[in-house]
Amino acid sequence: MAGIGFRLRSLVAGGSYLEATTAYLSAAVISTGPWLTSTAALVVLNTTTVAYLTQDERTFLFATLISLFAASLLVAGGPQILLTRYLADRIYAGDMASFAPTCTGVLFLNVPFALLATPFLLYAPFPLLYRLLTVTLFLTLTMTWLVTAFLSAARGYLRIVLIYVISYAGGMGASLLLGLRYGVQGSLAGFTFGELLCLALLLESVYREFPSPHMISWAYLRYFRTFWDLWLVGTFYVWGTWIDNLLFWGSPHAEVIHGFYRLFAPYDTARFVVYLSTVPAAAIFLLRLETDFFEHYRDFYLSIRHKGTLADLARAREGMIAAVRAAVWTILKIQGLIALFLCVVARDLAALLGLAPRWIPLLRLQACAGLGQFMMFIILLFLLYLDRRRAVLLVVTIFLLGNAGLTLASLSLGEQFYGAGYLLAGWAGAVPGWFLLNAHLKQLEYQTFMTQPVE
Repeated sequence: MAGIGFRLRSLVAGGSYLEATTAYLSAAVISTGPWLTSTAALVVLNTTTVAYLTQDERTFLFATLISLFAASLLVAGGPQILLTRYLADRIYAGDMASFAPTCTGVLFLNVPFALLATPFLLYAPFPLLYRLLTVTLFLTLTMTWLVTAFLSAARGYLRIVLIYVISYAGGMGASLLLGLRYGVQGSLAGFTFGELLCLALLLESVYREFPSPHMISWAYLRYFRTFWDLWLVGTFYVWGTWIDNLLFWGSPHAEVIHGFYRLFAPYDTARFVVYLSTVPAAAIFLLRLETDFFEHYRDFYLSIRHKGTLADLARAREGMIAAVRAAVWTILKIQGLIALFLCVVARDLAALLGLAPRWIPLLRLQACAGLGQFMMFIILLFLLYLDRRRAVLLVVTIFLLGNAGLTLASLSLGEQFYGAGYLLAGWAGAVPGWFLLNAHLKQLEYQTFMTQPVE
């Protein structure tokens, strides 16, 4: 080779790049936390609203909230992972002063998001106050997913947890007080207050933690040209996660709420249980990612920097392979045991959640499906750690198309097959992802040196 590419020079430049890469992947894991926390908040709200809302009002409120969570995640998925990569690169460059101006630039994304919500604001068949609250909550949720990336990239994990706990506690209290007096719209206003509080606290933390003389930066937008595949990865992954819900909502079996919203309560409830069940495995995986695997990852590239031998590289590579397999096996055991437990208690759990006995098989299928999707998720993170973006794009495309096609097939086959599409699609993404990850690790020296661009 006549020269070695910038990417390899960056990789061997020292701890700064390694820390940035860890921040990038840690942020990807932590970014699931807000959604899990929000899911828990919805469960609590479902309990508290029994005291002051009728069944019809509660159904309307939760149809609103679930639809808004889905819509905000669907539009934020692509920008979120692209923004996280940009922030990680700023950490590598030692340019923490760009965080606050970038955050201001991100807030201006409210303009295109507001345009998306304009038809609802103008034409939805609801009172004006309800429409204003709904659009406000949609924009707030979308910004929350994006702004969280700033603190998670900088590893402000405890701060994120505290902000979400305080905000949702405030939102639950406000929802109760306003709901008692003003019904559905009061409860929605209280929940919106909690989300606005959450966003305000996140923004305050970003601007206080990363002061800057600059007002605004649009530099992150240029990353779309270079990392368009990351945008697609984020978009396809989120759409792949939600496409089965969307198809059930659009089916003739869905419940139509107030002539506008569509939900399929048994399926949605089972999915919420699965999301909550992945919290322990996510926490453990993040710990393994930043300890075992990272140590060998660092050793590999620092061996290049310090002119280590081929044996040193091979030893570090074998350590990475062993760490990956140990992490995957740990997750299989933990999430597998959780899935098994949910299957065993499915009958009691269904009664607790208000599901009819005929939906018990669906609950069990979803518990097993959660294991497959979470396995795919951690494999994708390892591939992103190694910058195999195209491999990740292939896997999430398989997941999205598989979930869509198999869910449509299950709808036509009948109730006993509901959830099978999500189950099979998760494993259809995890299996090829696993083989791609192992193949890349086995050829890591070749991939590192021989695929660098010539200067």
